[in-house]
Amino acid sequence: MPFDTSPTINFITSLFAPLWLSSYFDLDVASGIAIFIGGNSAVSALALRPLYGQLWHGWYNTPGCHAIVWELVKTVFQTSVSSEYSERLAASIGISGRKGPKYIASRSGTVMPQTCYLADMLVHSNWRGKECDPVVVGLRDSPSPTKVTIVDFKKSIPIGNDTLRPRSSCNSFIPIIPTATSIAACAFCASMEDWLAFTMILLGMVCSGIASFILSTGKLTLGEQPELKPARGVPPGDGMLLSDTHIVILRGNEKDVNAVTKGKLRLKLKGGSCTLLLCAFLVSLQVALQLIFMPSASLAGQLVFLLSLLVSGACNLYLSAKEDDIRSNALFTLLNTPEVKTYQAKSRASAAVLACLALCWESRAPAKEILQGLVPIKPRPWAVWSTCLAQNIEGRSMQFVYDSLNEMLHDESENEFLIDLIDDAHAAYEQYIKDHCDNIRMNR
Repeated sequence: MPFDTSPTINFITSLFAPLWLSSYFDLDVASGIAIFIGGNSAVSALALRPLYGQLWHGWYNTPGCHAIVWELVKTVFQTSVSSEYSERLAASIGISGRKGPKYIASRSGTVMPQTCYLADMLVHSNWRGKECDPVVVGLRDSPSPTKVTIVDFKKSIPIGNDTLRPRSSCNSFIPIIPTATSIAACAFCASMEDWLAFTMILLGMVCSGIASFILSTGKLTLGEQPELKPARGVPPGDGMLLSDTHIVILRGNEKDVNAVTKGKLRLKLKGGSCTLLLCAFLVSLQVALQLIFMPSASLAGQLVFLLSLLVSGACNLYLSAKEDDIRSNALFTLLNTPEVKTYQAKSRASAAVLACLALCWESRAPAKEILQGLVPIKPRPWAVWSTCLAQNIEGRSMQFVYDSLNEMLHDESENEFLIDLIDDAHAAYEQYIKDHCDNIRMNR
């Protein structure tokens, strides 16, 4: 015998009946204003669609669509010959455009005060996976702990027309909740025969869904720029990205390192600017019609409409809060799954030792030049320490050796600080040799 749902629907409808008939309570203004709330989070949620490529996860009635219209229209009318729409679109919806940290090349000596979005994404990402669990290095706690990430590009990063494959994310299934809520809201309005509210909720689902579907089918690529192609005979592009609390070591071909430091992401759509204008028209149609007609719906219909916006807005807010995590998960695919080793150094000195070993052991680059970009090497304790470290690395010593009798300082406080630096170097040197012993023996 099939289950009869009509008593349940009638009971829920009866709860709203007093409000529906009340002349002392209305939501006319609220239902109109609500569609303008959460613009930034709506844009952030939309920007994540090309990263995880789920075509059917944007079909819900969402607030903040006016911000989406603004970004799409701005993309079309700000596009120029020097900046095609695909590059501008990626920047407008937030998957490109941010400036990255300083980069220092260990072999060529090139210094870039500012890099591009992928470098910023790499420095600020929260890596996921077993290979990215940080190894704690050092014994003493200092006021400047530093994370060190070593990235080895074993496979070439796709550039130009090679599409960067979307990567699945556990958060990509969150939009199912507001989609189910919007469907339930439509069913409830139909049961109450409030066809105006039903139409407005369905309109929001269809317009937002089509825009989301189109952006999800976009091809995310790294632009093929002349500066990404290295000259003949250039050495590998090994170097480091520097921030206050994170050092990222890049090791690989000059072309792959250039893709991180200079590459620009582009989101290409079939139809180009015309497709963007179509999306902007659909979403602006949703905003205009909901703003005009929703206040005329019944009170119960307005409540259900607001409920669908509330759930959708909460979903967008959650996705925008998890934006960095989702992009970090996609980063492995964007960079063609490089090999990664992460350390959590308890002091800046330990981090500097790890960086020097990673960049100087195989390449035989001068260690002191690397240290200059990481720590102050002019004060006497730092000068003695850096000289000793450079001698150990250049001599390919398998353990950190320090002759305390020849390097003692006259000032007691400086001497105590030097001892702390030596302890940091011992811990970092030992950990790096332990983790990379096979490669080190091959390159001795």
